[in-house]
Amino acid sequence: MSSTLEETTFTPSLCVLGVFGQVRCTEEELQEAICLPLLQQLDNVPTKLLLPSEGASSLYLQEWAESLHITTQVFQCNWGQHGKMAQILRDDRIQKECTHALVFLSEKSEKPEQLRKKLVKKGKPVWAYSIISDPPLTYQQMPPPSLPASTLARKSGKGTVQTLLKFQTKAGY
Repeated sequence: MSSTLEETTFTPSLCVLGVFGQVRCTEEELQEAICLPLLQQLDNVPTKLLLPSEGASSLYLQEWAESLHITTQVFQCNWGQHGKMAQILRDDRIQKECTHALVFLSEKSEKPEQLRKKLVKKGKPVWAYSIISDPPLTYQQMPPPSLPASTLARKSGKGTVQTLLKFQTKAGY
C-alpha cells in the first residue's frame, strides 16, 4: 500500500533582522519607504528585530514591530565602560545574532557601507537604505558558491621533508 500523502519535514525559516545605524525621518516616511518594501521582499515576517538603543528610527521600528507582534531586543551601548568602542561592540553583538540585516547608510561616514560589505561577505541578506539613492532601499546577498573543481589540486612535493635541528643529521650520511 502506498500513501497518497508524501512525508516531508517542515523546517521553519527563522528571520532575525538586525538594524544598524539610524535615519532622520518621520514615522510615516519610515513605514512607507522602508518597512513596507522590506516586508514585500522578505519571504515572511521577521521573528525578531534587533535594534540599537539610539535614534528615533529605532523607536519607530520598535513600535512597528510591536504592532505586527514581532519580538524586539534593544541593545544598549555602555559608553562609560567601553568609551568610543561601545558602538562597535554593540554592533558586533547584533551582527552575531542576526540572520538578516537592515543598514542605514550615511553621507557623512563610510562605516555603515563597510559594515554592509562585511555582512554580505558573511553571507547574510542585507537591505541598505540611503536617502540619496534611487531606489532608496536596495537588497544585496552574496552569490551562491560556484561548483567545486572536478579534481583536487595537486600538492607540490616541496616542503615535505622534515626539518632537522642543528645537531641532527640525515639518516645514512
